[in-house]
Amino acid sequence: MNSLINFDIDKRYLSSIGRFFSPVVLSDIEKKEYSSYLSEVCKNSGLIKYLDLTITLGNFLNNIFRFLLNNYRNEYVYKNIIANKILLGRHSIKTSQMLTEFRVGKNKADVVILNGTSTIYEIKSEYDSFKRLDDQINSYIKAFEYVNLVTSPSQVDIAKKHLPKEVGILALTKEDTISIIRKPESNLSNLNLDFLFGSLRKGEYLSIINKFYGCIPDVPNTKIYEVSKKLYCDIPLFNAYKLTIDVLKKRNDSEYLKNTIDKIPFSVVAYILSIGNQQAKIRNYISLFDQKLSCYLI
Repeated sequence: MNSLINFDIDKRYLSSIGRFFSPVVLSDIEKKEYSSYLSEVCKNSGLIKYLDLTITLGNFLNNIFRFLLNNYRNEYVYKNIIANKILLGRHSIKTSQMLTEFRVGKNKADVVILNGTSTIYEIKSEYDSFKRLDDQINSYIKAFEYVNLVTSPSQVDIAKKHLPKEVGILALTKEDTISIIRKPESNLSNLNLDFLFGSLRKGEYLSIINKFYGCIPDVPNTKIYEVSKKLYCDIPLFNAYKLTIDVLKKRNDSEYLKNTIDKIPFSVVAYILSIGNQQAKIRNYISLFDQKLSCYLI
């Protein structure tokens, strides 16, 4: 496969190529060992005639990702750069975890990194609107200690005018690095336990309550949510915050990921982390990434 960077592919297909890293397409590959979408886009865009079908699927996806970095920096490109440059580059998967599409009120946080604290990275690529940003930031300030916006260099000035001073601003540079334009300020005193409780699953908030109180509520199922919420909100803020971080980090199998992440093509690190507690599926992906591309294009 030649360098896709130099190929003259019609711009109307860039969005379609960007979807190669969507859960729908990657799940099809894992379940069916074939994706009709992948095959059709490669043919319709003319990409198929440039492909070396003897390379591995993993190498193909890496090349596609490099192509997107140079031609179409969509949300997934940002997520994957954050995963590689910040989670794996600045932190350690031994002590940190990354969650994507994390529910916060009526919003979903693009990327959350958890270690000794919680940091959210809200992505606004050059293809995204700032229309919902105020509502998103108002939610995130109630749930995370550090809140960041990650955007393109061309949108930095807009972000500075738009965001409160405690929100950090980062830019994905032309050199494919994350540049810190403005550091976030600690938001710990503004955390709202009543609001944060809504982001927890039943098993998670019961685990927190059991850890702090030494037992779980002995009440009918119809009352468990209401009683648990009251108990959770009665925990001192700092204690509740630390217990919440600890329980959320368990959404991913950190021990398994620690021993597996080096086997994952860099282009799909963000996606693999999004399914970080599904060992069987990840093992299957690892074997599929090593197979020839010809197996997936008919």
